[in-house]
Amino acid sequence: MSLAASSEAIGAVSDLLKVQLASWTGINAIAVGRPEDASKAASAGGSFNLFLYRVGIDGNLRNRPLDAGQSPPVWLVLHYLLTAFDGQDSDSIAAHKLLSRGMLALNAMSIIKPDPTITALSSSPDPLRVTFDEADVETLSKIMQGSEEKYRVSAAFQVRPVMLAPVSEPPSYALPVKTIGKPLPPPRLYEGVTVLPSMGPQIHQIEPERFSAGQAFVLHGDDLAGYDQVMVGATTYPATGTADGGLTATIPLVDTVAAGIHPVCVARTLPDGHTLTSNAVAGQLLPRVTGANLAGPLTPVSGKLSGQFVVHGTQLGGPTAAIYAALYRQGQSQLLLEPIAGGTDTTLTFAVGDAQALPADPNYRVILRVNGVQALDAPVLSWT
Repeated sequence: MSLAASSEAIGAVSDLLKVQLASWTGINAIAVGRPEDASKAASAGGSFNLFLYRVGIDGNLRNRPLDAGQSPPVWLVLHYLLTAFDGQDSDSIAAHKLLSRGMLALNAMSIIKPDPTITALSSSPDPLRVTFDEADVETLSKIMQGSEEKYRVSAAFQVRPVMLAPVSEPPSYALPVKTIGKPLPPPRLYEGVTVLPSMGPQIHQIEPERFSAGQAFVLHGDDLAGYDQVMVGATTYPATGTADGGLTATIPLVDTVAAGIHPVCVARTLPDGHTLTSNAVAGQLLPRVTGANLAGPLTPVSGKLSGQFVVHGTQLGGPTAAIYAALYRQGQSQLLLEPIAGGTDTTLTFAVGDAQALPADPNYRVILRVNGVQALDAPVLSWT
C-alpha cells in the first residue's frame, strides 16, 4: 500500500460515504456539494446530499507518527451535513422519512474499514469512525447563510481519523524490505530479499549430549520447520524431522571429523544460496576405539617390557588433535602417553620407552581421550 496515495484521502472519504450510503439505504441518487446546489439539480424521487463543511485537525493524534523516527502524518476530522430531498423539497414528510433512513445508515457505518483497493485510505493503520455531531439551528444557519441559500434541516456527522501521510524518502533507520521477486538466471535465482515468517530457529537441547559416529542425535528447539541440515562444527549433515518437532542427524562412521566438543546448530539453504543457521549448543563427539594390539615384539628391560602398541578406531583426530592414552592395570593408571608422529583419524601408535617399561600383564586396559573427550570403549591390551 502506498502512503503517497493518501494525499487524496479527503475526496476518497466523500466517495466512500456515497457508496456506503447507497448500499445501506438503496438510494443511488447521492450528490456531494452545497445543499442548495443539490436542490436545484434534484429530480423526482428521493435523494441525498453530502456537504463537507469543515476540515479539522484531530488533536488526539496530532503528534502520532506511523513509526518512531518518522514525521507524523496530518490527522484530520471531516465534518459533513447529510440532507435528504424529496424531489427539490427537503422539508416534506417524505424527505424527513428519507433523512431518518440516512441517519440509521450512518449509525450502522460507525466503523468503516476501507477496502485495500482504496489506496488513499487503506494505508491508514486505523479504521474510519463515523459519529454524529450536534446540528442546532445556529450551526445550520451559519453554514447555509447567503443570498441564494435556504435553511434546510440536516444531520451533522464527522469522520475520523483521516490520514494525510507526508510524501518523503523512507527514514534513515530502516530500508524497505522486498519480498522474493521473479526468478532470474543463475547465479542470482531471485531478486529481492528472502522473507521468512519467523524470528529464526532456537535450539534448546541436544540429546544425547555425548554421541558417537553412527549414533543418531536429536536437536530440540523452536521454529525448526523448514530446516533440513545439522552443522557439527563446520561440517554439514542431512537431517530429518522428528514427531515432536525436533531434528535428528547421524555422523557416518567413515567421516573424518575429529572427536571433541563441537558447536551444533540447524541450518537451511536459502534460494539465493546463503545458509541460515540457528544458535549453537555444545555436543560431544566421542572417539570410537575398536581395538588395540602390539605393533611388534616387546623388548625386555630389567624384568619389564618396552615397545609399541596401536589403537584402531574412528574419529581419532589425526596428527593435529590433542590425544593421550592411559594404560590401566589393577585399578589404577600405570602410564600416560601421547601418540608418536604419523597418526591418522583411524590409527594411532604409542611407544613405551625403556625408561617407562611396564610389567608383563595380559590385562592392560587402553583408555583414550581425544580433544578432551574420552572414548567409551577401553579394549584389553596383552602386554606380554
